[in-house]
Amino acid sequence: MAEDGLVQIFISQHILEEINRVLEYPKIQKVLKQSDVEASSVMATILSLSSLVDVTESVHAIPEDPSDNHVLACAKKAGAQIVISGDRHLLQLGNYDDVRILTASRFIEQQSSNH
Repeated sequence: MAEDGLVQIFISQHILEEINRVLEYPKIQKVLKQSDVEASSVMATILSLSSLVDVTESVHAIPEDPSDNHVLACAKKAGAQIVISGDRHLLQLGNYDDVRILTASRFIEQQSSNH
């Protein structure tokens, strides 16, 4: 969808660092290796499909997992309508200000029913 211009992806430096860190997890490295994909390729694809947002304000909506607040701050700064995530803390919120928080499957389901 992002490649076709149907959705816009916004990302912050903090989120990029978090993704880079997660890509180094042994279980993720195993999957990447089995798929013959390098972490650097994943990062390059993410960067090519995303608009980098300079997040200057903090959000404190999820005290249990402060890194999730960076996702909300990025969405707020970008003026995003939807955050797509599998993170339970974000999904439990359901909404943050005017931003809906959906799983990828729920988002695709909604897009399919709208077209």
